[in-house]
Amino acid sequence: MPSQIDPTDAPRGAIARARKYITTRVDPLTSLFLVLPLFLVYQIGTLAMMDCSGGRCSWRANGVDFLTGNLLALTGGSRLAYALVALVASVALFGGVLWARRRAKLSTKAFVPVLIESTLLASIVGPTSILLSRAIGLGGLSSGSWISDVVTSCGAGLHEELVFRAGMFAGLTWLLQRLGQKPWQALLISGALSSLAFSFVHHLGPLGEPFTLRAFVFRVFMGALFAVIYRVRGFAIAAWTHAIYDIWVFTLRG
Repeated sequence: MPSQIDPTDAPRGAIARARKYITTRVDPLTSLFLVLPLFLVYQIGTLAMMDCSGGRCSWRANGVDFLTGNLLALTGGSRLAYALVALVASVALFGGVLWARRRAKLSTKAFVPVLIESTLLASIVGPTSILLSRAIGLGGLSSGSWISDVVTSCGAGLHEELVFRAGMFAGLTWLLQRLGQKPWQALLISGALSSLAFSFVHHLGPLGEPFTLRAFVFRVFMGALFAVIYRVRGFAIAAWTHAIYDIWVFTLRG
């Protein structure tokens, strides 16, 4: 006699999967796979928007993108040479992820849930930060075309989370714990230092924002918020939330 199908099995299964997703931090390998679209959009946008009018290409890179400008210099300002290097790097990254997938667990199905969660987080953080920045009298951001804003946002989400959260925040936390600090102390110290550095770098260089205490404190707060997202949910969600948040900011304050 065929077994009876319990009509409550599907909802229970969906609830269990949702609970597992919410309570599980995205692992580093899966995060690397999930941020590949940000890398590709930024590289394609970089190639499309390079200024090659003088015979040598130049690019006004994201503030912590130390690679693009140096790579252009090494390739003699050649768009074609840069494209070839970017293509090789993209293939190598994708191949590395596929190779790692065979040796470790990689949740390729997590992309849609991560994108939905990041969009929801950014949709809360973005408008809220706009209201806060207007309340404390911060000015609007300089904005280009919508496409250039999206490319810039993808680059910021990827590079800034990689440098300040995955690198500085996580790295300092690990180092401080190795030096004998309690975990909560290491998290607080590294979170504060990485957030201060995150805010400070936005005022550096010819494209940096003029320094004001309000703007500096506001970005320290945002850096701490992204550090919390990184710690609780993982690098991929922090990077995607940051990128979508930046699009919100460009759209509403531009």
